Amino acid sequence: MLSRVAESLFWLGRNVERAETIARALDVSYARAMDLYSRDDGRYEQLWRSVMRAAGFVAEPKMGTPERVAHETLAHCIFDHGNPNSIVSSVRIARTNALGIRAELTTELWEVINVLYLYVEGQSLRSAMRQGPAHFLKSVRDAMLAFAGVADATLSHGDAWCFLLTGRFLERAYMTARLLDASDIEQEAWQESQRLLEMCCASEPFIHDSFDAPEPRDALAYIVLAADCPRSLRFSLREVDLALHRISKTPEGTFANAAERRVGRMRARFDFASADELFGGVHRLASEMLVDLLGLSNEIEAAYFPRMPIAWV
Repeated sequence: MLSRVAESLFWLGRNVERAETIARALDVSYARAMDLYSRDDGRYEQLWRSVMRAAGFVAEPKMGTPERVAHETLAHCIFDHGNPNSIVSSVRIARTNALGIRAELTTELWEVINVLYLYVEGQSLRSAMRQGPAHFLKSVRDAMLAFAGVADATLSHGDAWCFLLTGRFLERAYMTARLLDASDIEQEAWQESQRLLEMCCASEPFIHDSFDAPEPRDALAYIVLAADCPRSLRFSLREVDLALHRISKTPEGTFANAAERRVGRMRARFDFASADELFGGVHRLASEMLVDLLGLSNEIEAAYFPRMPIAWV
C-alpha cells in the first residue's frame, strides 16, 4: 500500500472519531447546562470551560448570560472553520482524505462521509439553534457511528481497514484522555462521573456491569480499565495494538517498530493495573496518557508515513 493512501486512511479514521466525540460531549453538556442556568453559582460557566478544554481549544468562553456562553462555546466547537478541532473542520478534513483515496473506499462508505459533509456545510449556528443543538449534534453522532459500521461491514479487512482502525481507536483513546483531563471530578464527583460516562457512551454498560452500589471512583475505573467497554482506554489501546500487528504481520508479544513497542507498554499498564494503582490523580493519569498517545502517533507516522527530504540541485 502506498504511504500516501495509508496516511489518508489513518487521518480519516482520526477525524471521524474526533467529530463524533466532540458532538457527543457537546450534546451531553448542553443538556446538563440547562439544569444549571437557574443557579447563580457559576457552575454552567465551569461546565462550558471544561467542554472547551476537552475539545482542544485554548480560548475560554467569554462570561455573560447563559445563552451567550452556550452560543459562543457551540460556535467555537462546531462551526469554527479556522480551528482543526471543530466539528465542521474535522468533517471537512475527513472528507478531503476520503476524496483523495476514493478508489480505496466502498461506495457505501464514501456516501456516508460525503452526505455528512454536505449536511454540515449547509448548516450554521443560527439554523442549528433554531432546530435545537441536540438535533444537529445527534445527526453528526449517528452519521459517524454509521461510518464505523459501514467500514467494518463493507471494507476488506486488510491493510486499508487496519490503518483506518488504528486512526479511529488512537483518536478515541486520545479524546477519552482529554475528557478525563478536562473534568472537574474533584469538585463535582457525582455529577462529573455521570457526565463522563455519558460522554464516553458508557453509562448503561457501567450500570449493567456494576454489582454493588457504584461510586464516582468506580465510574472512572470503568472508563479507564474496562476490558469490554468499546470506549475505555484499555479497549482502545488493545484495538490499536492488534491493528498495528496485523499491518506489520508481527506476532503478538513482539514488536517490529517503536510504535508497537510503545503501545505494548501502554497496554500492559492497563492490563495488569488496579484502580488504586492508577488513580493517584485523574489529571496526572490523563496528562501522562496524552503525552504517550502523542508519542505513539508520531511513531506511527515515522514508521509508515515518513517525510522524505527533497534534495534541491
